[in-house]
Amino acid sequence: MSMPTIPEENFRPTFSEAVIDLFESIALEEIALSHLINAEAEKVQAFVGKRLDFPTRPTNGQIVKLNQSVTKLMDTIVMKEWLLLKKLENVMELSEEIEHEFEE
Repeated sequence: MSMPTIPEENFRPTFSEAVIDLFESIALEEIALSHLINAEAEKVQAFVGKRLDFPTRPTNGQIVKLNQSVTKLMDTIVMKEWLLLKKLENVMELSEEIEHEFEE
C-alpha cells in the first residue's frame, strides 16, 4: 500500500491562517456541544414538566433510564471537552513557538 500524497494546490494557507482555522474549529465544536447540551436539557424539562410534576407519570424505571441516557451523553461531552482543551493547548503552544521564532 502506498503512502497518501497531498495534491498540489494553488493556495496554501499561511501558518497564521492555519492557526486561526484551528481556533475557529475549536469554537465551532464548542458551539455544537452547547447545542447538544441545550437539546438534552429541553428533553429533561419536557420529561419532568414545567412544575416538576412529571406530567406523563413515568415509572421509576423510566426515570432511571432517562437519567442513564443523560449521564451517558454528558460523559461523552465531557470527554470531547477534554479533547478540545488538549487541542487548544497544543495550538496555543504551537502559536507561541512560532511567535518566539519570529522575535529572534
